[in-house]
Amino acid sequence: MQLTELSGSQYAARRKELLALLKQLRATGAEGELQLPRIIVIGNQSAGKSSVVEAISGISVPRDAGTCTRCPMECRLSGSSGTWSCQISIRRAFDAFGNALDKVSEIPFGKLITNKEDVEPALRRAQIATLNPQISLGTIASQTMAELADQSYASNPSLQFSRDTICVDLEGPELTDLAFIDLPGLIQNADPQLVNLVEGVVKSHIEGYGLILVALPMTDDIENQKALWLANKADPKGLRTIGVLTKPDMLLPSSVKATELWLDVIEGRRHPLTHGYYCTRSPDDSERAAGVTPTQSRESEITFFSETTPWSTSTHKDRFGTNHLISTLSTLLVGNVHDTLPTINKEAERLLELTNTELATIPKEPDSEPATYMLRLISSFCDDIQRQVVGGFDVGTLVQENKESYAIFKKNIRETAPNFMPFPKPSSFVFGVEVSSGKHIRDQVDSQTKADPCYLDDMRRHIKSSIARELPNNVPFLAKEHLIVEFQKTWPSHIDTCFLTVYNSTKMAAEWCVEQRFKQFGKLAADVKTHVFELIHQRFAICMEILRPILEAEKTPYTQNTHYLSDSCAKWMAKYKDGRTGKNNNLELATKKRKFSEDSFEGRPSPTSPVSTFRAASKPITVSSRPTNYVVHETAPAQPTQKSTPTRSSWSHGNRGKKSSVEPGEDTTSDKEAKITNALASLAELGYIGLTTTDLGKLNPTDEYESELQVMAEVRGYFQIAYKRIIDNVPSLIDLVFVKPVGKELQAFLISKFSLGAADANNRCALYLAESPVVTARRKELLAKKERLEAVQRALRDFGLT
Repeated sequence: MQLTELSGSQYAARRKELLALLKQLRATGAEGELQLPRIIVIGNQSAGKSSVVEAISGISVPRDAGTCTRCPMECRLSGSSGTWSCQISIRRAFDAFGNALDKVSEIPFGKLITNKEDVEPALRRAQIATLNPQISLGTIASQTMAELADQSYASNPSLQFSRDTICVDLEGPELTDLAFIDLPGLIQNADPQLVNLVEGVVKSHIEGYGLILVALPMTDDIENQKALWLANKADPKGLRTIGVLTKPDMLLPSSVKATELWLDVIEGRRHPLTHGYYCTRSPDDSERAAGVTPTQSRESEITFFSETTPWSTSTHKDRFGTNHLISTLSTLLVGNVHDTLPTINKEAERLLELTNTELATIPKEPDSEPATYMLRLISSFCDDIQRQVVGGFDVGTLVQENKESYAIFKKNIRETAPNFMPFPKPSSFVFGVEVSSGKHIRDQVDSQTKADPCYLDDMRRHIKSSIARELPNNVPFLAKEHLIVEFQKTWPSHIDTCFLTVYNSTKMAAEWCVEQRFKQFGKLAADVKTHVFELIHQRFAICMEILRPILEAEKTPYTQNTHYLSDSCAKWMAKYKDGRTGKNNNLELATKKRKFSEDSFEGRPSPTSPVSTFRAASKPITVSSRPTNYVVHETAPAQPTQKSTPTRSSWSHGNRGKKSSVEPGEDTTSDKEAKITNALASLAELGYIGLTTTDLGKLNPTDEYESELQVMAEVRGYFQIAYKRIIDNVPSLIDLVFVKPVGKELQAFLISKFSLGAADANNRCALYLAESPVVTARRKELLAKKERLEAVQRALRDFGLT
């Protein structure tokens, strides 16, 4: 229901209910969390603000330059048919350093006042109490002003300014239901720190959507009013600001221009505001000294505005007089409260949800014996670590990070493959085109290796330098062994890099678990992390001692997977021979829609047998060791019968002088496929079953570099064995000897380190379970905030707002 639909009596009752609710919400401390509707009275010092407050409230307030300017005052007026009364309270919402308290309290100060003359001295005492929070309220409230004058804390308070609020509850037959906050006047000639402090308090109060009542003395230009300037900053559109023009009786009759300017302001022609300006006239010093009553003051005000021009002739007569101002303020405040309650309710719900969410992230306080609670904590922590080790959808990324490290390790090892080039030297002829420094040749043989290229002439020199007492045409095994050890030179560093990455990932995962499980216990978290890192380091050292022999064993060539080795060597021999004859293997395989991969041979066994400690036989590994249906000739290479100048139709340097039966680019892809298919079919009819396109490369005639090609094929084929073995064994050992034992051994290790079974375990654990002050303070703050927001929701629910 809208307020405008209520009758006079209904509206009055609803107004009382709304203002009572507003008072209740403020008393809970809700103003620290929510923007509550309010009227804030501000003004420069000596702007007549105190006169406006007195005119609205009907009480006298302290006017001297002492404590009256040092704290806010909240006046709550309530009309009633009973006798007039006043109750002063002090709302403690801040500590001595200006920090917000967890719990706001509103404490009655002194007894109920029934004589208006007793209000001003009581307010002075209340202000002294506010500025001296170290002294009990009862002590100050019971002393007379004469007694307080003898106290040093009255003239020299411990605080220059307080953000705590003096609350004045007024009730009487002549009062209109209204509530407002009177802030200290803005000062200029004082300690800069105090000037800034007062200005800061004013700024903080006028933010939001409260009504801003600005006292503006007509004895000064409106452009000089700092209070109006601050109001304009907080309310640039003038939607919440109301101007109260004071001291109209102090305008001299000769100040015609100033009077006209102020009339323009009142009537909305200058500095317009949505709610406009009101002009009030308060008793002067002589009238106050004569003891003028509020009723007499109002009558005198009405007479002044009705008899003094130009105010008496203004068409905006509802803008003159305190009665009009109070009526407007009451209507606006009550409407504001009514309109904003749904918003306040939603905001309270939102903030309470956020508070509960954050509270859920803070561990609860220990609820059992220290040793028992600590054992439960350690067990839960070890479960966290075990989940990291095992992996899963809802846990950390340790397993994924380790897999990534192993993948990088595999790539690095793969890049150490021997880069054998089936060409005599870097400057050779491929398809009749000279390619210098191995450009593009690497892509035709092994595009994944990063090793330096080794050409046939290089291999010939290597074999020659290795020959000792061997018979002719016998390649020393040491020549091959040297090449095998050579491609393993960087393996230790790659293993170290991989292991260190896993080691650091494990430490980071453990550190994260420590933070999540023990963050409320600073000392315990630090010691747990130290012990966990100690275990991780121990397992690291043990695993490293196991990995070293693995590397050492790899230096001795050995495998029982001879079938896979023969297959690999044969395939690489075919690949190298194709390169020698100018048949680009990659192009051929692309034609067949099949990429040759040294990581996978379809239908062949993979190297799964463990590394043996026995040395391989010294018999050289040869291509002919594989049972095949063709013979590899071992006769001396034929010498070229003629020389020819390399042309585009020439084959590589390895087949000089011989004309190719198939010129590059002569056949289309489909023609080549057809010929290859026919050739394989014919061989199958002759009994050579199971041959593939790759096997055709083995039919190339004996090469002058046959021995060198054979060594290349054997070493490259063995790399495939060692490579597959090391990329599986190292990650498996790291996981088996390092990662998994950390998860399995951690709980027993921590229980031993903390001596949880000792007689004095409870005492030591109690020290560990002393929470971090930051965590304790944050929990306390959140619980207090939760309590305030729940109190707001209860008050709104009791009011009928759902």
